[in-house]
Amino acid sequence: MGRLAHQTELIHDKLKRKSPSRRTGGRSSENIVIVRGALKRLVSGVDPTWPIAMFITLHIGRHRSVIPDILGALTPNPVSMARHGQPFARGIYVAPPDRHLIVSRGKTLLSDGPKENYARPAIDPMFRSAAKVYGSAVVAVLLSGYLSDGMNGLLEVHQAGGYTIVQDPNDAEVPEIPLNAIRKVEPSFVLPLVEIPEAIAWCLKEGKRADDALAVP
Repeated sequence: MGRLAHQTELIHDKLKRKSPSRRTGGRSSENIVIVRGALKRLVSGVDPTWPIAMFITLHIGRHRSVIPDILGALTPNPVSMARHGQPFARGIYVAPPDRHLIVSRGKTLLSDGPKENYARPAIDPMFRSAAKVYGSAVVAVLLSGYLSDGMNGLLEVHQAGGYTIVQDPNDAEVPEIPLNAIRKVEPSFVLPLVEIPEAIAWCLKEGKRADDALAVP
């Protein structure tokens, strides 16, 4: 408990010191969060009162997924498998097996397009689509994992003026994705997993031109 309190103080200090530049544009009435990575601890740390839709992609391939059931036990927010053409609202939407999750204006789309970074679903299509539609109103979060999926999509979010958050490689169980992402783009924040929910909250507050859309992976 003492360590958690210390880490909370640290992130407050960091967020006070660092106010990343942010371009304007990409207004929307929705609040969106798109997530990828070490999800159980992150989702359990997200405030259920935040007015956000959260999108999640994991490298599950064609395998049957029980991720919505697992995450649903950690949060009072509704958790479901994303469906093609589904309008989204507050809640958590998970990429289904063997389909890329595409964030469109106010709804989710699913694609059976080619694998990216040897994966379908892959992270890059989710980040890329969110950046294209919501621009500077995106917050992209990239966590522990193998290879480099998400790296190019994170760059597109950055170029669109959105926030980018990468798990500290020293804190990641598998540091390869965070390391590759940091080499590709200078993230808004590089933080231990336990501090990321607080950073998301800061981004929501900072971007609270309440009609903004925010996306995290």
